[in-house]
Amino acid sequence: MEGIKCKKFGNGNKNGKLKYISYLIGTEIETTIEGHTCDTCDYCAICDNCPVCGDCQENRYYCDNCDSETRENIIYRAWRHGYITEEEAEELKKDLDNDEICDICQRFELWRDTICPYCHPCYDCEYYRNPEYCPYDDYGLPDFVDFDKIEPYIDRYYEDGSCGLEFPTKAFDNLKDYYNAIKTIVSVIGKDYIKTTYNCGGHINISWENIKTGKTHKDYEFLIAKNIIFFSDLLSYMFNSKYTYCRYEWSKMPNYYEDIDDFIISKSNYPLVLLKTDRIEVRFPDAVNSPNNHTLLTAVLLAISFYTKQCFLNEKSFETTVDIYDTIRYHGKTPNKKQQSILKDKFILLKRIVKPYLKEFSYELNVDLVKALDWRFKNPRFTTMKRLNFKMFSMDKRIKLETIATTIQKPLMAFC
Repeated sequence: MEGIKCKKFGNGNKNGKLKYISYLIGTEIETTIEGHTCDTCDYCAICDNCPVCGDCQENRYYCDNCDSETRENIIYRAWRHGYITEEEAEELKKDLDNDEICDICQRFELWRDTICPYCHPCYDCEYYRNPEYCPYDDYGLPDFVDFDKIEPYIDRYYEDGSCGLEFPTKAFDNLKDYYNAIKTIVSVIGKDYIKTTYNCGGHINISWENIKTGKTHKDYEFLIAKNIIFFSDLLSYMFNSKYTYCRYEWSKMPNYYEDIDDFIISKSNYPLVLLKTDRIEVRFPDAVNSPNNHTLLTAVLLAISFYTKQCFLNEKSFETTVDIYDTIRYHGKTPNKKQQSILKDKFILLKRIVKPYLKEFSYELNVDLVKALDWRFKNPRFTTMKRLNFKMFSMDKRIKLETIATTIQKPLMAFC
C-alpha cells in the first residue's frame, strides 16, 4: 500500500469528519435500450475466431487423430505442393514413424488439410450463440450510443432482465468523479431511455475504510443497513419519483423486524439494502435520469454509513417505517398528515447526522449540499417531481479545497 495517497477532505480542516476515511462509491444505470442480442444477429462472430479450433491448434490436439494413413496423406500433400521431392517422399514412406514427417506437417501446417476436414468442431458447440462468449461485449450497443464517451466511466454493460441494457459504473473514490460519470452517461444515453415507468433503476454501492482505526464498513454493516432502512421512507419520499412503485419488486422490506439480518444478505429476496462481500448495495433508488438528485442521494447514504454511533431502528420504528415506505413504494400514494409529521421529525434527525459530512463533500462539487438537502425536503420529488439544480446552491468559486496527502487508500474494489 506504500505510495498510494488519498486526499484529505474538508476545506483544510484537520479536524474534519472525513480526515481518515477512504471511501468508494458506484452506481448502476439501468436503461430501456435493447442491445444486439443473439436473436438479432444473422451471423455468430465467435466463428471468425473459433475457440475450439484455437485451443486445438495451440495444444496440438489434432496430433491425437494422426495415424499411418494420415501420415501417408501428409507425405503425398508435401510432395504435391513441392515441399519435398519425389525421392524424399518415397524414402519417408518406408518409415511412417519418422519424426521428419511431423516436422514437415508442422512447418507447412498440413494438418489443416489432412485432419481438420474430418473434425466437427461445430457439433454441440458451447460457444455458438452464447452471449457469455460474444466478442462484442456480450450485447452490442445500438449506433446512437457513443461508447467511447462513456467507456472511461464503466467496466462493462450487459442485458438486465428487469429492463434493458445496464451500465454499472466503476468505483470512484470521490464525489466529483462520480457525479461527472453519471452526467456523462445520462447525457450520452439520453433521459428518454432511463425511466422508472419502464422499471429502470440505479442501485448505489458503498464501501469505506477508516485509515486511523482500521475499521471498515464491514465492521458496522448490519448497523448501517438498519439505519438506511430507518430513513428509507423519508429518502424515498424526498428522492424517488411518483412512479417509484413500479420498482417495488426490486427493493423489498422484510416482513418482520427479527428477519432483517437474514433478509438483507440474500440477493434472491431483492432487499432494499443488500450486504455484499465487499460493499453495501442500496436498491431503493429509481431511475438515474437526474444526476444531481442521484448524486445528492448518494452523498446522504454515504454520510449515513459513516455514522456508526447508534442504531435508530427498533421493532416499533420498523413497523412505522414499513407502513410509510409501503405507502410510497408499493401503493404509490402520498403519505397522510400523520406520516408526513413523522417524516418531518426524521428529517431533523437525518440532517443532524449527515450535515457534518455533507459540508465537507460540498467542497468537492463546489455545491452547498446542506442547502440542497433542505430544498429537496421542501420540494420532495415524489409529490412535486421538481428537478434538483445544483447551480442554485453553487458555492463561492474562490473557495478551494485543500488536499493533504497523509492517508492511504485501499485498492479499488469491483462494483458490478
